[in-house]
Amino acid sequence: MNDMRQGHVTRADLNLLPVLDLLLEEGSVTRAADRLELTQSAVSRALSRLRRLFRDPLFIRTSRGLEPTRRARELGTRLRRALEEVGSILAAAEPFDPRTATRRFRIAAVDYAQVTLLAPLARRLAREAPLIEIELRQPSLESERDLESGVLDLLIALRQPSGPAIVWTPLHEDGYTCIVWKKHPCRRLSVDRYAQMAHVLVAPRDRPGGILDDVFAARGLSRRVVVQVPTFLSVPHVLVGTERIATVPKRMARVLAASHPVRELRPPLAIPRFTMCAGWHEIHRKDAAHRWLREALVGS
Repeated sequence: MNDMRQGHVTRADLNLLPVLDLLLEEGSVTRAADRLELTQSAVSRALSRLRRLFRDPLFIRTSRGLEPTRRARELGTRLRRALEEVGSILAAAEPFDPRTATRRFRIAAVDYAQVTLLAPLARRLAREAPLIEIELRQPSLESERDLESGVLDLLIALRQPSGPAIVWTPLHEDGYTCIVWKKHPCRRLSVDRYAQMAHVLVAPRDRPGGILDDVFAARGLSRRVVVQVPTFLSVPHVLVGTERIATVPKRMARVLAASHPVRELRPPLAIPRFTMCAGWHEIHRKDAAHRWLREALVGS
């Protein structure tokens, strides 16, 4: 049986597998060719060989690009895991030097993490690891599955229930503060006034409510949300020129105040702090490049 398996692997050109992986990710021969630094005709020839190898069309051309067949989707998860395994083996065999290492990391993070963690990381990469690439994505309901399949390298978020192979590394702790327009008349908040003000809510997944609503509810109070936005970066634009108030993480407040006419106001009640974490798959534990990235994030 082992000889039969080895013979099958020998007959298959393993160089075709990264091509299939990128075609599944990009849905385009042109973009896959650019990523692979190959010509489009070379990628098309590789796709023809893959179709013969797997006895399946693998992709159907549509107005949106290449649409994977059911067989291709089934192969995708197993293929990405296999490529990650091979990458880990090779990474363990070779010393990691950030100055010369080439790698593309895919990271899902909300805008808070992108601004407070990934911006400093990008500057560090420019200094210490200029050939390493970062691809940022918005988190989704599929993010944990993407970690398991290898589509994502890291998910930066609050720790959440996940599968046993997902590891959560704490990055930093943060608290909350309030921000208002610089010319807002209020200089000090009482609990009642805080509850009665017109609030701006950041709801990345379009879900109402949040930790502040729980804090108010514990006191028998509620707040009036007049504007709901999907990102923290939108907040100053709906505060300036108004008497609205937003409750945001302290690190984000400093970033926003540095570039917009807003200022901080101390919340009049205690709001629980939170810890940002990096979620990653156990498969990367011995991957020196991945470990370097995680450690760089902790230091950001």
